[in-house]
Amino acid sequence: MRDSTGQIVSRPRRCGIAGAWCAELLPRSPYRAAYTPDLPVVGFAFEGQIGVHAFASDRKAAFRAGPNGLAYVPAGCDVYSQSKIGGEYLKITFEPKHGEPRPGSRRFSDVIDPVAIDAAQRLRRLLLARGRIDELQCERFVHTLRERAVDVLSGSSVEPAARSWMTPRRLRLVDDLIEARLDARLTVQDLAGALQLSAGFFCRAFSAGVGKAPHDHIIDRRVSRARSLLRDATLDLGAIAQASGFASHAHMTATFRKRLGVTPSELRRNFDYTPRA
Repeated sequence: MRDSTGQIVSRPRRCGIAGAWCAELLPRSPYRAAYTPDLPVVGFAFEGQIGVHAFASDRKAAFRAGPNGLAYVPAGCDVYSQSKIGGEYLKITFEPKHGEPRPGSRRFSDVIDPVAIDAAQRLRRLLLARGRIDELQCERFVHTLRERAVDVLSGSSVEPAARSWMTPRRLRLVDDLIEARLDARLTVQDLAGALQLSAGFFCRAFSAGVGKAPHDHIIDRRVSRARSLLRDATLDLGAIAQASGFASHAHMTATFRKRLGVTPSELRRNFDYTPRA
């Protein structure tokens, strides 16, 4: 939202608005949403999600989406989505410029695009920062994500063939193992062995399916667990680091700075966003 000077300030859900676009960082939380967007929506899922959804239909279907997926919903498309767990999600809406065509009339989701992944992560860092949000920097990454969505709709964005090997079932097996051993020793060889694969083939297939190397994905899951635990004010940072698989409080802090642009302490003080409606 804007204050009286026209600057962007932080609000619940970590929202940035400038001119023709609005970007919202929605936290991981249970949600139930039903709406019909007036404007096209570009989304990005930082985490995998499980739930029920429906698009332009009354028929609801179970879904399991992987992490790092780009999505698009055209204006006027009825949306229903529900998840008991949810996942951190970036939602961007655009007001087309005069005479500019809408990006497209079909929807898509769960598209892995390295450029979109990088832009979404950089935009998240800006939205998580305390104080005023840098409008100019946000706009740069917002428009990158829009352009990647347009490329998918036009057919000029092609996903690697190896992605088809990392099926939802295999990804679930990997994620279950990661969650079970997140606070203990865990190697890429352990994950590959669970699927009876060589480490080399597993890394190639996993990277194609998730958009990140297995090592980076494990760190993402540790950061996610730590962020959830930070909401409990009775837990000290050392205990949170240990429970999340970090070597120390200092290691966790360094990782947060690198990935989120804020320290755990800063993020804990910044819990002013609300669950999805």
